[in-house]
Amino acid sequence: MTRSVLSTVPGGQSLIQWFGRVPRFRDAEVLDITIAAGMPSVLRIHTWISTDKVDDRGKSVTDRHAIVTVSLDEVTYIALTDFNMMPGIIFDLEMSRFEDEFQIFWFGSYGVAGTLRARRIHIDFQPAHRAGSL
Repeated sequence: MTRSVLSTVPGGQSLIQWFGRVPRFRDAEVLDITIAAGMPSVLRIHTWISTDKVDDRGKSVTDRHAIVTVSLDEVTYIALTDFNMMPGIIFDLEMSRFEDEFQIFWFGSYGVAGTLRARRIHIDFQPAHRAGSL
């Protein structure tokens, strides 16, 4: 995901500040997807920063866990695969502009993957308590 797109989205700059960089969402969990007509649709993701540290069990140490909520207004395109396999694990996520809309596209390492397009998006996040090793 590029900084320029994320920084133009309401709430995007705050998310960048929380992580200290543009989040990669690698290995993040897709917690739920709510598709709605006439009101915002929602994509909720649990993500974190992977550090270069390893704990005494040999597991990667993670930091700055957050539940990221992407609200999508006026959804114009939906393409989802393996929707019944939740929570999904993200391999790669991209947020971009698609003509006059925003597009969120992600490959899954496991479970749900897809593309969502909307005229407007808004990002909120809450720090999560799950921290430590994965």
